[in-house]
Amino acid sequence: MNLRETGRQRGRAIAESLKNGGFADQMTYDLTWNRRLFPTLGADFDYAGAVMEWDRKRLAAVPDATKFPETRGLVDRHLGEREGFCEGTGFTPAQAAWYFSSYHYLWKHVNAHHLARYDLADPPRQCTNVFFPQSREGGVVISDNRDDVMRPFLEPHIRDWKPGAADKDSSVYWVQGGVSSSVLLDEEPKEIFPANPHDLMPPECLNDIKQIVAFMDRYKEFWGPGNQLWVDKQLRGVMVEKANVRVAYRWPTENGAICITACSYIDPELNAFKRSRLKEVMRLKGENEKTCCDWVYAAGSDERQHRLLALTNAEAKRGATIWGALAVVADTAVPFPARVCLAGEKGIPEKEPQANWSLTQHASVITGPNRRILYRSIQSFSNPRPVYELTPKLRLGKGVTMQPAWQADVDAGRCELVE
Repeated sequence: MNLRETGRQRGRAIAESLKNGGFADQMTYDLTWNRRLFPTLGADFDYAGAVMEWDRKRLAAVPDATKFPETRGLVDRHLGEREGFCEGTGFTPAQAAWYFSSYHYLWKHVNAHHLARYDLADPPRQCTNVFFPQSREGGVVISDNRDDVMRPFLEPHIRDWKPGAADKDSSVYWVQGGVSSSVLLDEEPKEIFPANPHDLMPPECLNDIKQIVAFMDRYKEFWGPGNQLWVDKQLRGVMVEKANVRVAYRWPTENGAICITACSYIDPELNAFKRSRLKEVMRLKGENEKTCCDWVYAAGSDERQHRLLALTNAEAKRGATIWGALAVVADTAVPFPARVCLAGEKGIPEKEPQANWSLTQHASVITGPNRRILYRSIQSFSNPRPVYELTPKLRLGKGVTMQPAWQADVDAGRCELVE
């Protein structure tokens, strides 16, 4: 099968998966939100048309096959994907372009030329991921918070949220966390072709974290922004901080444990770059470090990352457990903004229309004989209780037998056993 036909099959499969998922409504929501976030584009700006043109431009920007041999012939697959997305599915070319290129257009292009006004829109999500390759549980332990503003359409999904079960004692996927992060007025990359290095990476790279880093670094203009956790097949990991073009790698210092939180770059050079752009933001808005929501937000995110790193390393040093991993992401022992778990706090309340909450939270033993999950989520948006006040639910991995210590936790009301 040639790449064009492979692409058509992929495109049809994507369209089929979106048919009952509210894609058109989400696109309409995104169009409204993007105009609000970037008001200097103008109220009459043809966002959908601009994304279509940007998608065509990306497809024409075929990379140098000498530097990026993995992309050779890939344009045919991408053309096929867009054809398959529309053929007999009811979706339009504009919707296909939006699906494949709206994120890239917004963050790689628009964000480089227009000031994002988060003080007029929703703040970026402040999610957190933690990964312990070594633990007292006899397997890998992870934990996370997924944070967002309380959008009404999310409430039923959050109330009934249930994370995927640790049903198989199998290998660990190489991307073990991803959170939002970006630089206002960031640099625009020269490479814009729609190549996804996650798909293009040779399988042998996954044996060595240094090879993963080398490959992804070569493709650094093609992915991000955002922070991620990567691990190889030996569970050696790295913490990744990514802007549009620039990237920094932070290596573990305590039993291989790694962690990330959103909207933070603590690598010195990347942090200095972000702060330099924030100073330009303050100049354009006529604000200072005390009155600029963007500056306060970024500084608070860095405080949270330092706090998260200290808690993660302390847990790794004493020997990580599922309850210890949950405690790391449920941290409220210090004041906002350094605390890890959020419950509607704001940096400058009078200037911020929305606030982040930790909507869902979980810790899991994902490998070994003791696979199980602790999880909880906010149950009401109209009268919310912070997620850290709720009793976690306990679910055992497939084939895992209840242990006396776990049953004692259930009997004591520390958690609730569910199927």
